[in-house]
Amino acid sequence: SIIIDLGTSLTFLAKDVYGQVANAVANVINRERFYPPEQDLLCYHVGNNGDPHEGLPEMTFHFASADWKLPPSNIFRMFRSGIICLAIKDEEMPIFGNIAQQNMHVV
Repeated sequence: SIIIDLGTSLTFLAKDVYGQVANAVANVINRERFYPPEQDLLCYHVGNNGDPHEGLPEMTFHFASADWKLPPSNIFRMFRSGIICLAIKDEEMPIFGNIAQQNMHVV
């Protein structure tokens, strides 16, 4: 189960689930890693020209009665100029954050 929360920016997944997601993301992104000292985030150098989300993967969350397909802009966020980070971290309490929910219409 997961809490859908508009008040939380990042999405948080159980540690084992996050590990699988982070490994899958790292395996499909062919960009130089960036290790921010003040954050425990999966980040990459993307440069400053063009769409920073170009070439980044989509992700689908599978819920009991529906699938929620997220574009790269709902999975990754600019950390600073030229650096983009996965907007998902590990946490004991799973939360589907508001970055993942942006520009989505749920009925």
